[in-house]
Amino acid sequence: MLPNLRAYHRPTTLDEAVRLIRPPAVVPLGGGTVLLPARDPAVEEVVDLSGLGLTYIRAGADGIRIGATTPLQHLLESPPLADLTGGHIGPVLRLTASRNLRGQATVGGTVASGGPENPFLVLLLALDAGLTVYQPEASSLSLAAFLEDRDGLLRRGALIAGLFIPTPRASYGLGFAHVGRTPRDRPIVCAAAFLHLDGGVCREVRLALGGVAEHPLRARDAEAFLQGRPPTPENIQEAASRAAAPLNPPGDFRGSSEYRRAMAEVLARRALSQAAGL
Repeated sequence: MLPNLRAYHRPTTLDEAVRLIRPPAVVPLGGGTVLLPARDPAVEEVVDLSGLGLTYIRAGADGIRIGATTPLQHLLESPPLADLTGGHIGPVLRLTASRNLRGQATVGGTVASGGPENPFLVLLLALDAGLTVYQPEASSLSLAAFLEDRDGLLRRGALIAGLFIPTPRASYGLGFAHVGRTPRDRPIVCAAAFLHLDGGVCREVRLALGGVAEHPLRARDAEAFLQGRPPTPENIQEAASRAAAPLNPPGDFRGSSEYRRAMAEVLARRALSQAAGL
């Protein structure tokens, strides 16, 4: 538990919750899978988000909206998400967290605290996911933009209210690839790719990588190269090389910088090939 906790708040409106949150002393509480084990002595008050009505999955013509306090397990069991992701959501979430943690960990908490190799965030980047964030007024941010300034936004008290995954255009493919110490271990490096094809040419390209920087990221140079080109093996290999070239990943006991860069190229190629149906 939190050693210096002295107050507990359970607001009933988002405006009230946003007014209460003042990091690092007053922080939001969703599933608690990161906050409680951390035992951060700076935390003196928590703001329980469970009364805000943010637990939902709503499928519409334009996409799927997911509330911030929705447990990850609900996503894994959602037929609309399985359809939209071509079945990738289940395996990706199983890599993200164990069954017990998926029942408690929330979407908002995962977006706020997911590590550099988090496969769920990598898949969401490839799907061009967006967020509704209160800071203190409601605003819409792409997940990519949020991750680039995540620490700063959270320090300023930003509150994630929801996630939006837009409905992709017709004729699209998704691919996901990862490497870990064992098949069920969390990824050391992972990649997710989205391709919208028209007339045999890539009209829309997204390639996301995890485990190669401080947070999951988009491989913009690779995307730009493949845009307007057919997804031939040669073009996919060039895109994968461009994705890995600028990387300087931090190494650790699970994988050196050189290993992570090499795996980024391999996995980018696999994910793009899968998305292209090769």
